[in-house]
Formats: sequence, C-alpha cells, structure tokens
Amino acid sequence: MKQLLRIAPFILAAVAIVTVWWSVILVFKPHVSLLPPPPQVAAEFWELMVTGELFTHIGASLGRVISAWALAALVAVPLGVAMGRLPIVEHLLDPLVELIRPISPLAWIPLAILWFGIGEAGKVFVVFIGAFFPALISTVAGVKRIDPVLVHAGQVLGCNSRSALFRKVVLPAAMPNIITGLRISFGTGWAAIIAAELVAARSGLGYLISNGMEILRADQVIVGMIVIGILGVLFDLLFRFIQRRISWGAF
Repeated sequence: MKQLLRIAPFILAAVAIVTVWWSVILVFKPHVSLLPPPPQVAAEFWELMVTGELFTHIGASLGRVISAWALAALVAVPLGVAMGRLPIVEHLLDPLVELIRPISPLAWIPLAILWFGIGEAGKVFVVFIGAFFPALISTVAGVKRIDPVLVHAGQVLGCNSRSALFRKVVLPAAMPNIITGLRISFGTGWAAIIAAELVAARSGLGYLISNGMEILRADQVIVGMIVIGILGVLFDLLFRFIQRRISWGAF
C-alpha cells in the first residue's frame, strides 16, 4: 500500500500529461511530424527497445554523466570541506568560484569542442562544469553550518586529532548537505550532457533527439524526452533514498 501511495503522484502526472496531449491533438489537429499521437510514440519507443538502439543511447549518456559526475564529486567535496573549515582557503578561492559559477555549462560547449574536439573528453568536461559547482557550494554550506557545540563535544569525547574529528563529527554532520549537493549536481550534469550531445555526438539521448529533429521524426524526439524524464526521476529517487539512510550511526 505504501509503495502504491509513493508512485500514485507519478501515475497521476503521466495521466494528466497524456490527457493534455490528446486534447491538443483533438483541438488543433497538428500534423504528425509536429505532434504525433501517444500510440505512435509508444510504437516508436517499443521499436527502439526491441532493436536495442534505445539502450545504446541510454548507456552512452549514462556513462558520460556518471564518469563526469564522479570526477566532479571527487574534486568538489574535498575542496568544499577545505573552504568550509579553512577561512584562508575560502577567501582565496571564493572570488574565482563566484566568477565562474554563473556561466552556464552550455556556454562552455564551443570551448570544449575547440579544446577536446568532438570526442568523449569534451562532453565529460561540459558535464563536469555543470556538476561541480552545486556539489561544491552545498559542501561548503554543510561544513560551515555545523554547530560548534558538536565539534567541542567531539573534542571532549576523545576526538583529539583533526582526522578523527573530521571522520566522526564534521563529515557525518555535513553529509546530508553533501548528498543534497550531489543530487542537485547530478541533475545539472544530466541536463548538460543532453545539451552537449545535441551539438556534437553520434550516440546518446541528446543525439537521439537531435537526429529525430533533423529527419522530422517528432515521435523519436518525444521518446528521447520521455526517457530523459524517467531516468531523471529514478536517479532522484535513488539520491533521496540514500539521504534518508544517512545517520550518525553510519559513520
């Protein structure tokens, strides 16, 4: 029953989208090249699944996003901890971060092509830019919000070294913010890879959408959009599940 209640909002959302979709088709009667009916999209979805083409594109996009996101996390989390714990590091790096952070990952695509070509490195770079800053900012905020009483209590209870204090107090206390930042960064990275694949790729969900646009196959475009949305929801649910399991007792 609880599982049904959890998925009910998603089912209602899907029903609402299909209802509006059919309503637009019945009222405005657009050409199928502009807005195909749901059965045609479902047939295209099934065909792409049966041929395995859809899974190839999904695997290509996920591989790029996960590798770039993991790299961003490996850099952003330690750097964020350092900025949150050491004022001198924050004073040195914060102006640079605030200068680069507002620049959209899409703006980096031309430079990525110039620097890395149209291979995988350029796409990973664009996703890295999109995923890095949310993880960094959330980590800094999480570390700076730690109650000083907790730090003092840890020192009183035997965390005499900085490493022990970090492992047993700082990291567990900041972990919910860190997980939230990683969750947000994965979403921004997921959006960035789709944009990067629209420009220069021969595989991936972004390429699937771009190719559908070029050959006037709106059903293929919509299939790509649906898959992007479903995968985004699934990964967000995964991060929420992990965040609910975060506790002091886990460290």
